[in-house]
Amino acid sequence: MMIPVDDGGSFERLAREADEAAKGNEELKERLLTERIVREFAYRLVEVRAAAAARASNKTKNDPSCCLWGFDHVPKRSRSGSCSHSKPPQPQADHDHDHRNKKRCFDQIHTTTSSNNNNIIVQEQKQRRKITTKANINKNKNRTAASASQVIVARPEMPERFKNKIEEMGGSKVVRVIQKQLFWCDTTNQNNRLSIPFKQIENNFLEPEEKQWVVDREKPIENVKLIEPCLNKVTDVTLKKWKMSSTTLNLITTWHKEVVCNAANQLQIGSTVQLYAFRLAHNNNELCFALVNLDLVN
Repeated sequence: MMIPVDDGGSFERLAREADEAAKGNEELKERLLTERIVREFAYRLVEVRAAAAARASNKTKNDPSCCLWGFDHVPKRSRSGSCSHSKPPQPQADHDHDHRNKKRCFDQIHTTTSSNNNNIIVQEQKQRRKITTKANINKNKNRTAASASQVIVARPEMPERFKNKIEEMGGSKVVRVIQKQLFWCDTTNQNNRLSIPFKQIENNFLEPEEKQWVVDREKPIENVKLIEPCLNKVTDVTLKKWKMSSTTLNLITTWHKEVVCNAANQLQIGSTVQLYAFRLAHNNNELCFALVNLDLVN
């Protein structure tokens, strides 16, 4: 049969402090209480050993004969089972200070546990956001690709009247170079050019010698005939490679003055145009262009 031991209410106090720190979490309460009991036991054991060592040291100083072969004499227990020297009572102030330290330890353990739980939640939220963002990016890529394919399919062929104009000039080998919307930089006198980005070129329209001259050596091809959208005028422009954020070919020199400023062409920001290249076989396979404003055609 177990004999009840009076611990002065220490266990009830520890249980109460653990319950306050756990805030209703029974599993956390049991763990905190267990840790605290083990810590209290260790503290008590250290105090008992320190007190015994202090008493032995004092007795050795008073009676040198108690020291044998260099080892401190350990006092014998009395037959009653109690220590010959009782531990002096701890002042009330120290008891209150120890109580505050114990409660602070519970609070620190609870705070650390809550912090760890919050870190886990934050990491899970970041992971979910990464997965969601990646999925949205893939969806946007698919939509962009689908939209691009639809635009390519929806591109109209060259209008008949442009075909007739090219035949009148003796042209052949007609290929579409690019279809694009005009931006601010395509319509201003300051830039004075129609940009033809390499990545948007649909068909190869340069002969090997021309490509080496324009692309590799970065030399311009001057006096290239351009049929304007109004069909009533043919203008000489210059084809030149420019190095900007991405490599482009450009129609320059008279582009803004003769083509954009011609009100009959109705070229403005947002206009959708098609640029075609063709050759004049009777004139040493000369390179020429035709510009179609799809807004006028529609």
